Amino acid sequence: MLPRKKESKKWSALPSEFANQIKTVFEDNFKGHLSGKSIKVAGRIYPSEIVLRVGVHRNGELRHHNFEVSLDHSATTQNTIPQIHLAVDAIASLMIDFFENEETHELPYVWREIPFENQQIWVQFTTENPDLESEANKLLGLDPDRLINEEINDDVDTSTPQLFKSKKKKDDLH
Repeated sequence: MLPRKKESKKWSALPSEFANQIKTVFEDNFKGHLSGKSIKVAGRIYPSEIVLRVGVHRNGELRHHNFEVSLDHSATTQNTIPQIHLAVDAIASLMIDFFENEETHELPYVWREIPFENQQIWVQFTTENPDLESEANKLLGLDPDRLINEEINDDVDTSTPQLFKSKKKKDDLH
């Protein structure tokens, strides 16, 4: 899960008790749509941004359907909890559209700003598997239980694979 803001580097995970409460809310309210599926909730609190992800996973599939919302927040006005509640409402709205359109609803794969309940929020849809993400983080030696975490250097240009950036001729590669 990546932040929307470039300056968002240090973050704290959404407390697991809070994530479990959100998961229960989604399981209770979408019971009819979750047959053979499970819900995963994750969130990150950055100094000026909150990112919340609710994922729906169909048993037996590798991909997940992740609904992500990013909201601005301020430590000085202490609006973190109300902003998380707004994010939950926004994701619920996205999921209603998704399920009503038989999981074919078009959602943005990059952060897109939309108005929601008299506020601007940003939404995106991903198919990342959080279980694989977690295992990769363990292999990298990242501790998920740290209170304060930091984004890995994202200044690396991944738009073109390294193989294609090489100036070597094809024959030199054999």
